[in-house]
Amino acid sequence: MKTYKKITEEPKLEIFHDDFSGSPRNSMSNLGYMTIVSNKYVSPNPDFLETVKSTGNVAKSSKEHIELIKAELETDGVDVLYIYPLTTYEHGNRSFSLGSGFGFDYSNNGFYIVTKELAEEITDDLTEDNIKTIIEDELETYASWGNGEVYRFVLYDNDGEVVDQMGGFYDLDSIKGCLPSEWKNEDLEEYVK
Repeated sequence: MKTYKKITEEPKLEIFHDDFSGSPRNSMSNLGYMTIVSNKYVSPNPDFLETVKSTGNVAKSSKEHIELIKAELETDGVDVLYIYPLTTYEHGNRSFSLGSGFGFDYSNNGFYIVTKELAEEITDDLTEDNIKTIIEDELETYASWGNGEVYRFVLYDNDGEVVDQMGGFYDLDSIKGCLPSEWKNEDLEEYVK
């Protein structure tokens, strides 16, 4: 485990990568299902994976594939609001985006499926713009987790005793909300070198 430290006046703060953080697709409320077909890694939400695979074998286009997925899920009683194609970009780190992407290291291998049931648990604003904004935030969080960009901190008192520790932060600035006020102006990026 790689640890990043900046020696400061006491109390001392240590920030390091949180290798024990579980997938945000399992531990957080999500707007929908992120289903990816890949031989390299497991789909984040395998719930509708077989439907995506079986309809993909007969679809002639992305648009037709989405229509077939929606029809099959609705036949099974799932109220589908939106289905978006997902693009994976993998070059060193991995990132995900809505829509289709083309070029080196791009893969159009998944869909984000928004059901009415899950969407209503997350938001009252079911407009497509709001839905897309929420999904993009979820995709960014999932990519951070997959790329090991999750952090934890340990705060020590003047005697070297642990005062506080916590993990599961997807960005360093979020840690500030859990630290004493004397840390609010500290640039936590300096701890990660």
